[in-house]
Amino acid sequence: MDGKKGRDKGRVMTIHSASLKNESWEKFCASRLEYMIALSEVVERAFTRKDTMHPAFCGCIDWHSSVHGAYALLTAARLTGQSRWAEIVDAALSTECLDAELASFRNGELNHEMPYGFSWFLKLAIEREQGWGKKDLLPLAVEIAQKLEEWMFSLRAGEVINHLKQRDYGNLSWALLNLWHWGQWQADQVLIEKILAFTRMWVVLLDERLTPSYDHVTDEFFAASLQRTRAILTILPQEESLRWFESFCQEGLIMEPLLTAPTPHSAGLNFSRAWGFWTLFQTTQGMAFRDMYVHHILTHMNLPECWRDDYGKHAHWVPQFGIYAIALSMDGKELC
Repeated sequence: MDGKKGRDKGRVMTIHSASLKNESWEKFCASRLEYMIALSEVVERAFTRKDTMHPAFCGCIDWHSSVHGAYALLTAARLTGQSRWAEIVDAALSTECLDAELASFRNGELNHEMPYGFSWFLKLAIEREQGWGKKDLLPLAVEIAQKLEEWMFSLRAGEVINHLKQRDYGNLSWALLNLWHWGQWQADQVLIEKILAFTRMWVVLLDERLTPSYDHVTDEFFAASLQRTRAILTILPQEESLRWFESFCQEGLIMEPLLTAPTPHSAGLNFSRAWGFWTLFQTTQGMAFRDMYVHHILTHMNLPECWRDDYGKHAHWVPQFGIYAIALSMDGKELC
């Protein structure tokens, strides 16, 4: 290790940019636990704070970041064997606190978390039950899913387009993807069919009114076209989704990771792009997508100033994005 980055707790493997493209998949796999542990230590410090008055999700500055903080700690505990992170989440999710969270939701105090925070909560509830066998989040998750479903299917065409283009909290693709996983987890065939129809009618057929190819905007934490691709490839049958992708991506897809974060939200973009590249690799088996997945994660792990060193801008949320990105390639089958 060299310089300040190398001195900081010895957790971050220094990776020189000139060698990033030559990093092998095997070397990345050998380093994943190290990366996940480094990220999780930051999440632990953030999640255990008392930044807000929310009953259970009071750390990480805001409710949605605390929700994906709980998801990240549970996922990291399961994949690394570090049980203390699951115990931290268990302590936060007491019956009393969860009852109070449900009351807050019913009182409309969390309405501002539509759709982003609610989408993360569904992911957390699935990890909680699928990974740990605990159903204590299901009462709130069921009501959140219903509210998210009502919101999504009430959107008009112009609103669908607007939300598909958004690169932050209002992004529709992220909500659609997580509601789909929820429907699958609950074996809700009615919801599954509604999402299939919605995806075909709106998300696919609005190509001509959306960005014609992949955007390279770097001032927010979601790449809108890449998130949309991920939703389509996940929801539609493979043959159908591949036909769409080949038509939409006629010029190919090449993205280089950000080496700096021009805005606070930009610090999450390398990791959220990696989610999309992993889905593309899983669907197409194109090695270039796996290479971009690895390249984006390795690059950002070598930028601790963009995920660890500034709590207000980055450390309260970016590590969670990284844990999710790494977990995608560690699970035999992606946990929704």
